[in-house]
Amino acid sequence: MAITDYGIKAALGRAVQATPAADRLSDLALYIPSDLPAGSSEVLDFLGMVPALREWVGPRSAKKPNQFKHSVLLRKFESTIEIPLDWAKNDKSSQVNSLVGQLATRYNPQWRSKRIAALINAASTDLAFDGLAYFSASHVWGDSGTVNNLITFDGAVANVPSANEAASAIVNAVSAMIGFKDDRGEPVNEGISAITIVSPTGAIGAAVMQAVNEKNLDTGTGVRTNPVLGLGLTINVVNTSRVTGLFMDVINASPGAVPFVFLENMTDHMVTSKGAGSDFEHDNDAWQFGVKAVGGAGYGRFTDAVRTSFI
Repeated sequence: MAITDYGIKAALGRAVQATPAADRLSDLALYIPSDLPAGSSEVLDFLGMVPALREWVGPRSAKKPNQFKHSVLLRKFESTIEIPLDWAKNDKSSQVNSLVGQLATRYNPQWRSKRIAALINAASTDLAFDGLAYFSASHVWGDSGTVNNLITFDGAVANVPSANEAASAIVNAVSAMIGFKDDRGEPVNEGISAITIVSPTGAIGAAVMQAVNEKNLDTGTGVRTNPVLGLGLTINVVNTSRVTGLFMDVINASPGAVPFVFLENMTDHMVTSKGAGSDFEHDNDAWQFGVKAVGGAGYGRFTDAVRTSFI
């Protein structure tokens, strides 16, 4: 069945604008519109917490929130497909329509997910707003004391946790996160209600999946009730090949949490084509369709994430 270049471009535009029902990796980031062009850095303000209530003795004691800055570089991205006219004029199997859908998916959600995955993979070295690696044993902001969001779990087999060990590691990570304090010295995560666990595929990912879903766990010498089920949290697992390493990240997914940020300049977002009547069609007997996006991802509050390395 013949299809037109206008029909392809319209279908691509509709598909690009469609928001996926769920993409738990890109959804971890706070989405922030930007009006800066590619190559510019958006400087974000991370404001500290407001003071806790104190007994009113004498005049009010106003406190200015602490201010922390972090810059995120916006970069330009594109994806373009070329469709020979022979395909467009004889698309009996709807393969061209399938390609259009794939191109839209490359932008939304895969482009965003890939940016967040890159942050996660580099988080042991790339810097948070305090100038230390996002996952570090020695964060300090204001009166927080030491915030250690880089912990280890020593299992029976190096680098390969059992489901029972993964469950203990999840509980340890959540406990560490609940213990973090903000820049005013107050508990920052005592109202935590949801977490997302990001893990690589393979043995670690399989162990995490079991640790979240099984009621009873084999300890090697018996069976115990899964402690993860008693955390009282909504738990999602993102087991993805985009993340590589011998670790598991527990991310705060509660309302108000900001573990990552994602900036996009939608005025620079474009769906373009070289279609019927173009010089490209004349010279190549084909059409081209492309998507352009400008954006970038950065680290948010390190108190909203804990990495567990399995050793």
